[in-house]
Amino acid sequence: MSLVSRIKNLSKEKDLNLKLLEEQAGFGNGTIRRWDSSPPSADKLLKIAHLLNTSCEFLLTGIEQENYCSEFESEVLSLFRLLPHDAQLEFRGELKGYIKCLKRQEEDTVEPLKKAK
Repeated sequence: MSLVSRIKNLSKEKDLNLKLLEEQAGFGNGTIRRWDSSPPSADKLLKIAHLLNTSCEFLLTGIEQENYCSEFESEVLSLFRLLPHDAQLEFRGELKGYIKCLKRQEEDTVEPLKKAK
């Protein structure tokens, strides 16, 4: 199976067509199809791999790497990658703030229980 065929198959699994995938990657129309005759640059291949939540190795060889993410984590990561870069940065900041808040709540709850013993 060719590189372009693998990209098409993964795109279909994610309910994307090549045109939409190219738009999300910031590529011109027909860029991916041309990879059948002219290999892509590493940065373009990496961009597509990120958008499809896979590795460059899989796109090039079809060899699946072991995935350490759950299906839920993969879905969250895929959604995150669809955000514009500035929204990703904002979301990351919000998430860090949320985690700090949860840790403070946990400390406030755990400390009084420890003292009561």
